[in-house]
Amino acid sequence: MIPDFIALELYGPYGPDVLRKLGKIGTYYHIYEHGARFETDSSGDYVPARLHSHQIKKLIRRESQFLFGKMPGFRVSCPEEAKTDGKRPNEAAMQAYLNAILKKNHMADKLIKAARDCAIGGRVALKVNLSPKKCSILFVPADGFVYQTDMDDVDQLERITFFYTVKDDADRARQEIWVQKYWMENGRCMVTERFTDGYGEPLSWEGERENADTGLDRIPAFVILNDGLSGDTDGESEVKELMEDDAWYGRLKSANIDTLRKGMNQIVWTSGVSPESSKTFRYAPGALWDMKGDPAQAGVNSNAAQVQVGTIENSFSYAGAYQDTLANIKQDMQDLLGVPDLNLESTRALITSGKGLKALYWPLICRCEEKMNAWRPALEWLAELLLDAAELFPNLHQYGKFTPAPYQITIENQYPLPEDENDEKQIDLSEVANRSRSVRSYLMKWGGPDCKGLDADEADAELAQIVKEQRMLEDSFSAEGE
Repeated sequence: MIPDFIALELYGPYGPDVLRKLGKIGTYYHIYEHGARFETDSSGDYVPARLHSHQIKKLIRRESQFLFGKMPGFRVSCPEEAKTDGKRPNEAAMQAYLNAILKKNHMADKLIKAARDCAIGGRVALKVNLSPKKCSILFVPADGFVYQTDMDDVDQLERITFFYTVKDDADRARQEIWVQKYWMENGRCMVTERFTDGYGEPLSWEGERENADTGLDRIPAFVILNDGLSGDTDGESEVKELMEDDAWYGRLKSANIDTLRKGMNQIVWTSGVSPESSKTFRYAPGALWDMKGDPAQAGVNSNAAQVQVGTIENSFSYAGAYQDTLANIKQDMQDLLGVPDLNLESTRALITSGKGLKALYWPLICRCEEKMNAWRPALEWLAELLLDAAELFPNLHQYGKFTPAPYQITIENQYPLPEDENDEKQIDLSEVANRSRSVRSYLMKWGGPDCKGLDADEADAELAQIVKEQRMLEDSFSAEGE
């Protein structure tokens, strides 16, 4: 339950809608962990199976692993800085500072988990805690914050309130809720932080802050939305879109288990047997049945009915339709997220090279590129905030010292797919040998550490070094000839 005083933090046309959907997020997390709820047929003489498939959890985990399985590259460049010995030392120092903070905050692991939270709740908040002593980065799930944007610009964050129930209780007066609110005032970011009860009444706490100036010129939070439409401030939960299919998937699997339980043994039928004697029958190997005829079913010239017993085999003729139905439901769920099914016979032929895998994963690559349109601005904002905060909090230079200068941030997403680099290198080398490609072009593509390429100046310096070494080699041959 969202506390009433938290609801008062929202206003305007978007507030009530955000608050209404906030209450459903707990349901989405329950479905993610335990599977979608489905009804079973309870009219039989047995306890029906209830096996949840957990397909939603599998698909969201796989999607998040592909998106951030390899951490995106945070690249800092200072194009206005003059080079010294072919390098830009201050640019390298800024890069080292940024890398140190990201590593200290275990950013690679947090990104994968945040991607899952964003897919489940529809949004996630990237939050940075800055102080003279440290810098911490965290992601807050959708049920841990409410926020407000500008009326005419949904990209402009005006206020955001984080909250967390430290102590829950049926009596609101005994509840303890941590609340932290950021907002902009005259170009400065202000913060209020306190502990309250369930009614919003302040509790005594030594860390309380009231209308404190953070010293920042922006709110240290960025809200990342999952899908949605223009002007949307809620995002869309992928659990919501998948849970109906997941419910039918689990229902069919459970019904199939019930069919196996009831029909794996042959069906025994009897005719003319007394109901009283049939009560003593035991279904066990080698069991002896004392079958007595039922007088009520006796013929005209007989005192008891003729007793008959037989069996009927279960052919399970529905198996083909069952497998097709499950496959169709599963394919619909995978298509929604763009996740390929690697178990299909038609896809196994593609898993022979990097290019084949890329073709197989192309729908998922497109899906992740779509998601990066929301994540990339947030990661760029994070890098900019961390670099700018070093000037406001000099102690942050413990992560690395650099001189403030104009910079550019580039986020390079990387997918965990093998590349056919060796084959591509050989093709490029043959083009160089055939003089259809220059050595300089080859160096700009494949030169440098980790074969990630060189810029134009570095390629020219490398070519000059190659020429120099070639001349030295020719001079040594000339000296030997004399």
